[in-house]
Amino acid sequence: MRRLFYLVIVISFFLLFMPGKSYCSPADSKLVELDYLTHAHFKDRYIDTTSLHILENISEKNNWSIYRGITITRPNGYIINDNQQTKDSSAVGIGPVYMIRNEKNLSGKLSTALDISGGFIVYDKKFPAGGEYYNFMWRIGPQLIYKAGENSSVNIGYMLMHVSNGLRTHNPSYNAHGFSLGFVTKF
Repeated sequence: MRRLFYLVIVISFFLLFMPGKSYCSPADSKLVELDYLTHAHFKDRYIDTTSLHILENISEKNNWSIYRGITITRPNGYIINDNQQTKDSSAVGIGPVYMIRNEKNLSGKLSTALDISGGFIVYDKKFPAGGEYYNFMWRIGPQLIYKAGENSSVNIGYMLMHVSNGLRTHNPSYNAHGFSLGFVTKF
């Protein structure tokens, strides 16, 4: 399993730095975002998730932007299985992620956006308890963006997240919601 975990780290690194910029993309624009999402009451899942997203803008046209990068996530909590047993469901995961942002300008320095992202995450152990070593992470939510300067902005938002392995037979998925804080700059 460690080999698979290391392979995902290498693939994520290559996805982050491999060429593929659009000609209409702002040069070297990076988004660093931190989420803290608490469990939503869903199938006896009590898992809070902290995630760091490091994204690079690869395309921008009109109000739409596409980002790619990596997500490092730390879910922490427990689930209650069908036998009413409490099972620890804490892990560490990493994987490639893509995000689409639709941004609308409100005033000179203030705008709103809708972010939609999805990624493939590999964990250091089976997660949640009884699950698999991998999951798909989907996030959606509004953002309020303040443009601090010509090349930088700060955003705060509210995110809904769904994590699932996609299997029909055994899928201990979970949902979470909460706030995110991000910073965009060119470097």
